[in-house]
Amino acid sequence: MPKKRSFNFKQLQGSSSGKPSTDGNDGKPTVNERLGELRKIEGKDAARRKRELAENVNQRSVPPTLNTILGVPESAPPKPKRGIRTRIPNRTPGPAPPSSWLRRPAWSPIMALRGRRRRSGKSSLADDDRSRPAQLLRLAYLSGTEHDTNTSRGSPSLLHLALKAAAEQWELFDKDDLPALAAELPLRLRIRLLSYIGFYGPAISMSVLESMLGGDEAVTHLDLAGLVGHSNLTVSRLAKFSKTLPPKTQTKSSEDTVLDSWDQDDSLESELNRSLYISRFAQLTHLSVSHPPSGASWRDLLSLSKQTPALTHLSLAFWPRPTLTPNWATATVSSQHSPDVRAGGSHFYSGLDQDLDEPASILRQLSGNLLCLQWLDLEGCAEWIPALAVHAGRRSSDPPSADSWNRQSSASSIFISNWKNLSFLNCRQGWLPSIPGLKSLPLQSMPRERREVVQNYFKSFDPFELLKAQNAEVDVSGVDRRRAEIWLELEERVVATEQKINQIRRAHGCKPIVVDHGWTKKAF
Repeated sequence: MPKKRSFNFKQLQGSSSGKPSTDGNDGKPTVNERLGELRKIEGKDAARRKRELAENVNQRSVPPTLNTILGVPESAPPKPKRGIRTRIPNRTPGPAPPSSWLRRPAWSPIMALRGRRRRSGKSSLADDDRSRPAQLLRLAYLSGTEHDTNTSRGSPSLLHLALKAAAEQWELFDKDDLPALAAELPLRLRIRLLSYIGFYGPAISMSVLESMLGGDEAVTHLDLAGLVGHSNLTVSRLAKFSKTLPPKTQTKSSEDTVLDSWDQDDSLESELNRSLYISRFAQLTHLSVSHPPSGASWRDLLSLSKQTPALTHLSLAFWPRPTLTPNWATATVSSQHSPDVRAGGSHFYSGLDQDLDEPASILRQLSGNLLCLQWLDLEGCAEWIPALAVHAGRRSSDPPSADSWNRQSSASSIFISNWKNLSFLNCRQGWLPSIPGLKSLPLQSMPRERREVVQNYFKSFDPFELLKAQNAEVDVSGVDRRRAEIWLELEERVVATEQKINQIRRAHGCKPIVVDHGWTKKAF
């Protein structure tokens, strides 16, 4: 049987070579000892640097010519501070650009992209249905203050391109960008930008208009065509805004109210100054509130006209029928002992019955507020233009009575006293019929006045255009003929109204009014 062996592993174990030395001077220093020595050296160097810095600070500066004589060492130049020298990426040869070119404006489109989320889908659909003027800067061109007809055609200017781009991308401007925009642009460019927004851009709010018209400079021209009545920019808000005083006037009035003593009474002069009220639109001469929605309020327009006494040019194109109670057109007041009476000033069939008493009364009130008016735009208002000459004169067969003043002609009171300075009246219908449509009408069976209108309309065309129109395609469905009948009926009423007005003015020694029909411009 083999003998059992036992192994002794202790003999294979070597002796440790890292025994600690009993004598500290013979061995190497430890890590902790080395770190302690480094701390002592750094402390000594820091104290030495502080001592040298204090000596250099206390040493007086010496001119460079005396440094060599006195043996004073030159001091080291100061190190450049951080942030002074900016590194421009993509550096090109030449001088560095000015800092104003590199500074981003406060109304940058990159910072205002959040403005796209302000509008919802409903507001965008309503903006698509909004009525806009057919011509850019329409009031300026019709009134003669603007003569550059190549603004948007041919060779547009840089100003036109910039304002057009700003109006088309108006959604990029945020509420916080408007003060910076109003501060950088002068008032005339801001007012011109409003005209571009009405033609190219979306509807704006009343806060935007307040920011655009801010400042102490007086507003003389204001074109809000296609903007009034949309969003929250209503005529009533515009009238309230005109009653607010500019910021500079408010500060002056607040300073004047401070008295020297608490028991001092207000003087008579201060009381008179406080009662003096000046409207924000006191110097406004040109105003356009054309192309409003169908629910535009004439009551608000009358209140606005009271704040514009110096107005000379007014555009009311495509305004609805004048009435103070538009929601009561179908309402009646019933009683047991009397017949039904309509609640409003005009009923539902006032247009068919040619009942123009309420429009004539409203126009009379408007003329009383605008005594300086010289130019009036009523394009697209042919349905109620005859209200300007309602009861143009009392018949000679009517016996005189004590109530003759109440039956005085509204045309006489408007165009003889209030609007005596009126010299131009725009009575276009907004569209013209086709020549084949008018040619298809029976001229022989027409009344004399209507036949004269058709003949004068044909005379305004070139003979070659008439010949070309006769050779055009025949209207089989009769749409052009029906449109021509509607246009001719309204045009006859407008011409008759103008003839009555000018007849009254000539009888009183006033200059006749020049009327623009779109196809002719003359004094009838």
